[in-house]
Amino acid sequence: IVYDIQDEAGRSQEPRPFPFKKTLDPAEFGALLQRRSGKGAVIYKCVVEADQETFDKWLDDAVSRHDHRCFNLVGGASSTVKYSGPSMADAAGKVNERSAAFGCVTIAERHAKKGTEHTNLLRKSELGARWFISQAIYDTSATIKLLHEYGALCRWNNVRPIKVILTFAPCGREKTMKFIKWLGVNVPADVEERILGKTEEERKCRTKEENVKQSVAILCECLTTILKETSSAGVPLGVSVESVSIFREEIDAAHELFAKLQAIMLDAQGYPWKVQWVYSTPGPAPEERAMSVLQARTQALELQVKQAQEAAALAEEQKSKSDAAMREATAHAVVPGPAPTAQDMMQLMRRGNDFESTQVITALLALGVGFLMGSTAGARK
Repeated sequence: IVYDIQDEAGRSQEPRPFPFKKTLDPAEFGALLQRRSGKGAVIYKCVVEADQETFDKWLDDAVSRHDHRCFNLVGGASSTVKYSGPSMADAAGKVNERSAAFGCVTIAERHAKKGTEHTNLLRKSELGARWFISQAIYDTSATIKLLHEYGALCRWNNVRPIKVILTFAPCGREKTMKFIKWLGVNVPADVEERILGKTEEERKCRTKEENVKQSVAILCECLTTILKETSSAGVPLGVSVESVSIFREEIDAAHELFAKLQAIMLDAQGYPWKVQWVYSTPGPAPEERAMSVLQARTQALELQVKQAQEAAALAEEQKSKSDAAMREATAHAVVPGPAPTAQDMMQLMRRGNDFESTQVITALLALGVGFLMGSTAGARK
């Protein structure tokens, strides 16, 4: 998953804990990631930050140039701000027109406040959304409530629920915790105390590595609780781990957390499982792939031409041999043989005499048979 990092000035009145820095476009970074990993990427895109024409150009470039087929569409950070970009329905239609897939964001905290997030999920699934990715979770109660009410709404409307990807983000620093809260994530006070320490003295004594290790344990507990409490909701679930900072211990913890959450998720299925990590050869860039396809087609055409030329040459060679054999047979037919000798002539005459003698004897026998048949007929009369 490649996020679309935005300033999101309208999200909160509080100052941004981490100063906003423009990053590489998510479609470009996702293309690099795909080539390095050999796997596809889900590209986040905030659809309202640009105008209609700019969004269309970005989407065409992402699909045709970078070969992306999966997008996660995000709306504006604030409902009170008027944006110039396309609506969610318009953006969904544009993605569908390009035969790509898309998902959307779901925020449990929004459901806790308004109670309408489950209807948003159903509405977006009707637009064609194939999955939902949650905001980072530290409070399980809102997520559990949302999943149960979304599952019940789907049953009422006789539709199949869409998979919800539960997102977790490890944290080991106070500044990272402030940023997570600034993003709108609800972190219960007792959870924050377990991660960073309850008192100021305890916070000073704790190391960043100890803090982030504690957050990993808490997030594993969160997933276990959600799976247990929503097993009857009927909503398919997945997991994702988000790294929200550039601090080494938190980045390393993201890898550790994903492995642990994956094991918890697979254990919940109730049957034996095995995960095997293999090295994947990086795939070519779209331009390189297009060039290789063109070269392959050119080589195939050249091979067909070569085979046709060889077949024509072979046919010409066989025709030449046939004509030569015909000429040789004709020559043998008209060439006179050697002159006959006296002995050959005597044999021919002897064969002729034998033939004439045979004819005379045959004629005499025929006359005799006729005479006898005539005598017999006269005696009967």
